[in-house]
Amino acid sequence: MIRYKKVNKKDLPLLIEYKLLTIIPYIDNDKDKLKIINYVNNYMKDKYLNSLFIINNFKVIGAFLIDNDELDMLYLIPEYQNKGIGSRLLNKKKEIKKVKVRSNNKIGIKFYIKNGFNKVKNEGDIVYLERV
Repeated sequence: MIRYKKVNKKDLPLLIEYKLLTIIPYIDNDKDKLKIINYVNNYMKDKYLNSLFIINNFKVIGAFLIDNDELDMLYLIPEYQNKGIGSRLLNKKKEIKKVKVRSNNKIGIKFYIKNGFNKVKNEGDIVYLERV
């Protein structure tokens, strides 16, 4: 059974790891990767209170962060991907109206479109999507 648990300060290292796993695979330049790691470490210290872990049978299998009406992060460990967990989360969390995805994250873009989001603009290497 899937449930959600608020992230607390002691959980910050795992949350930072999950956030980085949503970004780093899409960055080619090592210098940019170092900048992003530093940025994420600082950013998540401010945002962790808006984050929740996704729990299955007492095991943390992912996390998400909603900032106002925007899904800032959604991560599931690989063995739990493609099982409908992310789609159920989006269906349950109707307050999520927007999401940003790196343009080279074709799987992520396809996932959000499948779940009722439309591309509204491309800006640099970011695709902005909104729920219809």
